[in-house]
Amino acid sequence: MKPWPAWLLICCSAPIAAQTLQLDPLIVSGEAEPAAASSTQLDGTPAATSDGLSLDAWLQQVPGVFAQNRYNLAQGLRPSIRGFGARAAFGVRGIQVLVDGVPLTLPDGQTELDVLDLEAIERVDVIRGPAAALFGNAAGGVIAIETTPPGNAREIGGQVTIGELGLRRWRGTAGGGLGDNTATRLSLGEQRLDGARDHGNSQVQRLNARSQTTLASGNLQFNASVLDVTAQDPGALTRAQADQDPGQAAANNLRFDAGERIRQQRFSGRWLRTTRESAQSLQGFAGQRLFENRLPFESGGQVSFDRRFGGLGGTLTATAAGWDVTSGLDVQHQRDARRRYDNLDGLRGAQTLDQIETATGAGLYLAADRPLGPAWRLDLGLRLDHLRIAVDDQFLGDGDDSGDRNFDAASWSTQLARQLGDSHTLSLRIASAFESPTATELANPDGGGFNPELDPARATSAELGLSGLTEAASYSAVIYTTRLRDELVPFERDDQPGRTFYRNSGRSTRNGVELAWTQTWATHWSTQAGYTLNDFSFDDYRRDGTDFAGKRQPGIPRQQGFLTLRWTPGRITTSLRGRFIGELYADDANAVRVPGHALFDLGGSVSLGATGRWTLRAGINNLGDIDHADNVRINAFGGRYFEPAPGRHVFVGFNGEF
Repeated sequence: MKPWPAWLLICCSAPIAAQTLQLDPLIVSGEAEPAAASSTQLDGTPAATSDGLSLDAWLQQVPGVFAQNRYNLAQGLRPSIRGFGARAAFGVRGIQVLVDGVPLTLPDGQTELDVLDLEAIERVDVIRGPAAALFGNAAGGVIAIETTPPGNAREIGGQVTIGELGLRRWRGTAGGGLGDNTATRLSLGEQRLDGARDHGNSQVQRLNARSQTTLASGNLQFNASVLDVTAQDPGALTRAQADQDPGQAAANNLRFDAGERIRQQRFSGRWLRTTRESAQSLQGFAGQRLFENRLPFESGGQVSFDRRFGGLGGTLTATAAGWDVTSGLDVQHQRDARRRYDNLDGLRGAQTLDQIETATGAGLYLAADRPLGPAWRLDLGLRLDHLRIAVDDQFLGDGDDSGDRNFDAASWSTQLARQLGDSHTLSLRIASAFESPTATELANPDGGGFNPELDPARATSAELGLSGLTEAASYSAVIYTTRLRDELVPFERDDQPGRTFYRNSGRSTRNGVELAWTQTWATHWSTQAGYTLNDFSFDDYRRDGTDFAGKRQPGIPRQQGFLTLRWTPGRITTSLRGRFIGELYADDANAVRVPGHALFDLGGSVSLGATGRWTLRAGINNLGDIDHADNVRINAFGGRYFEPAPGRHVFVGFNGEF
């Protein structure tokens, strides 16, 4: 094992109290004190100057965060924080996601972002680094999303966006007060996208509702959503194919009509009560997700599941013996009735699998903080988690593959913060975390049931962070190291190309530096910039007689940066967003190098009319028409690593309130 760097003697991060996202406000970041060094708070500005395709418009402004797969809606956006989540074949892994204070992440650790109504986002808070001491299965961090609350005034609005790539999106909203204490909002919308590649069409329909009621006993919130997605999957290409014709689809994806259909309903509620002495919250959610897809191979190449999921949780914050103490309990459950069938050139063939998969998780946590003199503060956190994932085999013709896996984890966090004057904070944090494989990732490469050899990843991380405010600027700097055991690594097999399985890699080390800076230059000008440098490498990883020790973790660039310049005179909002992505590797052996690139997006909006209730929005993405990969599939079979991104494309939108 590599020795711990000497700089860890003075490393840090943010206080746990600032990360207690179960309570309002999500993150304590008032104007009188700087935000935590390893947290980033983003308002709704990206929605005003972007095409609204994905949450990447917000996440690309956060150091340490790398997101891929913006344009293939059949796979979904794949964000990673400090490398956690890069392994995902689709969706979000290793990161806890909350919407309006309620978990969007399921008990086995997977999250789908397709339910988000991006036009309704008011704020996004990103916590980088282990957050398991409060949130359980969250090795990489937390993404907390707040949507705009409904108001009592009558609200009727509409939005239309069109653009290249066949982008057509509309959305209508209606809301207002119901009596003196309740406000509601309902939004309905549809998006169609042809994409830049063959076999890349998608259609997304969403219905979202939110209500808020003020009671004598507290504040009550309800959210409901209905989702319907149909999306084709153009698949990944070899380097030669991507260079020859980046707009083509993979041959097998065309032959087997690769794609998916999703129908989901979700409901959540949250009660909040705050007094001078304490704060309490209760929350719950429930839903159903019906999923069908077609993978680009025959044997077992069609999958369907009926997922039922739900959870309950609560927190209590009070003061005891000089400590501010937060305690909480979470209980969640999901049940997937999963079936597989042969894919006969897009038609459903014989059934090959029928099993019931369940995941049940429970977590109990305690966080406490107190001042140590006039300038010091100590924060402690501890959480105990139990996760059981079980499979009940209903397809007994090939034997009984029933079984279960039980994962137990104790996650802890210790932080010490030092206030440097009124506007600067230095802090030290050491924390542990775990990341379980999801029910899907536990799939056995050799048949039904679960992979008995796949274990959860466990991490220990240490950070040094410095953050501060000046009259016209804010900044943060973080240096960290993370030691992992049994990191989860994806791979494909030749008999099932396009389907991802997982294995453990032994031990690995991740070291990194994250810098962020925001500056207001004049009345109407501001700049936001960030830079990330990391060294993610395997320490002990052998497979098939090959030693990968010293190789870099695939799928993550060694360097990346962003620079956003905003000009906001009066009713105009304009932004030029630039981001640099360094080279990365597509495989464990580091034999396939993906070159770096720089991208620029230009967007703006202007308020029209005497009251400013009408807004025109337009932009150009990939201003320089740069060839690059929208997604890199790690350890793909047959050299099919690359999903090309579109070149230069424009959009225009119009919003109005009546």
